[in-house]
Amino acid sequence: MKQSRTISNIVYNVGYNILILIVPFITAPYVSRVLHPEGVGTFSVTTAVTKYFWMFGMLGMANYGNRKIAAVRDDPQKMSREFSNLFYFHLISSLLSNVLFFAYIFLFGYDQFGITIICQIPYLLATIFEVSWFFSGTEQFRIMVIKNSIIKISTAAAVFLFVKTEEDVWIYILINTLSLFAGQIVLWPFMLKQVRFCKPEWHEIRKQLRPNLILMVSVVAVSVYVLMDRIMIEWLSTREQVGFYENTSKIFNMCAGIIGAVGTVMLPRMTYLLSNSEKGYAMTVLSKSIRYIMTVAIAIAFGMAGIAREFSVIYFGDEFAACGIMIAIVSAALLFYSWENILKTQFLLPNSKDKFYVQGTIVAAICNLILNYLFIPRLGAVGAVIGTVGAQAGAAVYESLRVRKELPFRKYIKDLLPLVLFGTAMFALCRFVGGGLGFKWYTLVAQIVSGALFFTILVTVYYYRLGDELILKILRKVGIKLKR
Repeated sequence: MKQSRTISNIVYNVGYNILILIVPFITAPYVSRVLHPEGVGTFSVTTAVTKYFWMFGMLGMANYGNRKIAAVRDDPQKMSREFSNLFYFHLISSLLSNVLFFAYIFLFGYDQFGITIICQIPYLLATIFEVSWFFSGTEQFRIMVIKNSIIKISTAAAVFLFVKTEEDVWIYILINTLSLFAGQIVLWPFMLKQVRFCKPEWHEIRKQLRPNLILMVSVVAVSVYVLMDRIMIEWLSTREQVGFYENTSKIFNMCAGIIGAVGTVMLPRMTYLLSNSEKGYAMTVLSKSIRYIMTVAIAIAFGMAGIAREFSVIYFGDEFAACGIMIAIVSAALLFYSWENILKTQFLLPNSKDKFYVQGTIVAAICNLILNYLFIPRLGAVGAVIGTVGAQAGAAVYESLRVRKELPFRKYIKDLLPLVLFGTAMFALCRFVGGGLGFKWYTLVAQIVSGALFFTILVTVYYYRLGDELILKILRKVGIKLKR
């Protein structure tokens, strides 16, 4: 039952993350051609600035609230009390961040960005009503998926209906921020059916500050290479380069979102297992996660790098041809991101090893800042992409070193090395197909189909030879009987 529920939640959450990534994936070619690099850059940099205020409003609630609710979800009374203390603490921090954001707009923001920064206000207001951490902690991903799916589809329709010229960048921003706000509001009726607000216990509310601030350090550090990149490109290069980086990041985030969705599901599950003294089973789950998630990550990373040159022109348009090399480079970051995400959500945070995770993100931020200052002035958005790869690698390597005595990393890496070779071969095949067919829509289809089929066959044979349970089960279900 536990396993089927976990798989169901993974399917729901991955499905939802695919949907919220597909929406910008569908709209991106249209938006890129209507708003052009300058307009895309304006959207990107104003969103990056706003997310900093959002970050201070949320503190570390995404992971902390998730974990706290997961530990008490079997006791409705305890859960209501825990939720109330967490929410009141969150309410204070989010209201404060909103006040600071309005002050920023009045003093600096409007002069720099005009109406586009005002259109970001609903984004900040959404932090006040943010309760997705409650649904993650109780593993109710189905509710979030269904409700927000409707909103995301409506968002895509609104973009096509109302964004018509380059001057409509403020409309594009407003559509996106209002959808985020609506996404939080629709969850409240379902949340109120499960918890009741208790009288604030101020000593308990104060206790939330320190652990949230500790986790917030990691949020701030991550923001250096997730948000600050855009701001630094504008400072050190041009807004057009911000537009190139934004579209490159869209592709990376689409791919990373699939991996991150699994981590979001596994954090409360692993916390629950450990709180119920099921450490042995938790470690088995971790080993399987590394095997299967990294297989997907390797396939996506090498595949994306292989089609990047043709994809950037066919998908975004000729103006964004520069994104080809950027997408190929940033694909490497996906491997490090996936590895670090598994460690974070399935080992470090469930075992309350927050310190190692926070330190890892600080290392990543330092790597990113150094690489950005070295490369952005000379290479523009390409320099920021190099910084992103360095940041993800820094976090993954540091966190691995800190827990190397607790996990069999040598075995993990040994099992994954053949997959890297398979990915390299798939990359070469995609480049061969792309070079032969040129910049045509059917080139992408041929690259994706041939590359995916080639990689799948190699992986299936490899895992079959290893006696992998999942592959053997799949082969039996489709009626394939092989002698090992």
